[in-house]
Parts: sequence; structure tokens; C-alpha cells
Amino acid sequence: MLKQRSALLAFATFAALTLPSISVAQEAEQEEDPPVLRLSFFMCDLGDGAGDQIEEELENRDIPAWNAVAEAGRVQSHGYFFHWWADEWNLGVYTIGESVQAIIDANTEVNDQLEEQYGEEPTAIERACPHHRDGFYMLGPNTDMDEAGEAAGS
Repeated sequence: MLKQRSALLAFATFAALTLPSISVAQEAEQEEDPPVLRLSFFMCDLGDGAGDQIEEELENRDIPAWNAVAEAGRVQSHGYFFHWWADEWNLGVYTIGESVQAIIDANTEVNDQLEEQYGEEPTAIERACPHHRDGFYMLGPNTDMDEAGEAAGS
């Protein structure tokens, strides 16, 4: 019985010393999570100059705040797009970050900054775009990545 306990203790000690290193090795072998893309679509009435007001607001108010967040490394990219011919969701805003949570945190930071700087007045987007939807997507390989799957230039 003593030999069995010694063998069991030796096995338990071996397992306790070996399993964590196996786990660490497996974690090191796992690839990084791919970047996440958030797409926010808006259904807007762009008539009566609303489209120009939205574009001016995005360029002069929102993009500088997002540039600061991107320069600090909290997101990789942020921008917007309009379309001329597609469906009724005619304004899109995108953000690329390392995770859903990183994008949410950056969005909260930017919103807090903009509210502090500009107050709670309705924005041009809020006035002209009554409908909104968000989606989060994992990005696959793309032309902006090098052969190792990393962002070009990093």
C-alpha cells in the first residue's frame, strides 16, 4: 500500500509540474484572435442639406476624436461611407479593433468626450437618421495583411 501511495504521489507531482507547461505551450501555439469589424448602418433622409451636415459633422467632430483613440492604439481604424445606389441603409460607420469589448470601450470613450465637448444637443445623424443597427464581425485574411496574417506596416 505504501508503494502505491508513493507511486500515486510521484504521479501527482509529475502531473502538477507537467500539465501547466503543456497548457502554456498550447496557448502559445494558438493563433491570435482576428480583428473585429463593427458596422453601424443608418437609414437617413439626406435631403435639404442633411447629407452635407452629416458629412461635415463626421469630418470635423467625430473623426478627430476617433483618430485620437486610434493613435492611442485602442482601435485600428474608424471611418464612414455613404452610398449612391443600394438599399435604404444609406450611411455606414465602421470601426476595426482587436475585440468587441475594445470597440465598445473606445466607443464609450469617444461618446463621453464628444458629449463633454459639445453637450447633449442632437447630432446631425440623430436628426436625419431615425433608424440604426449595429453588427460585429470577425475579419478574415485581407489585402491589408502581410503573409504572417499581421496588419501591413506593423
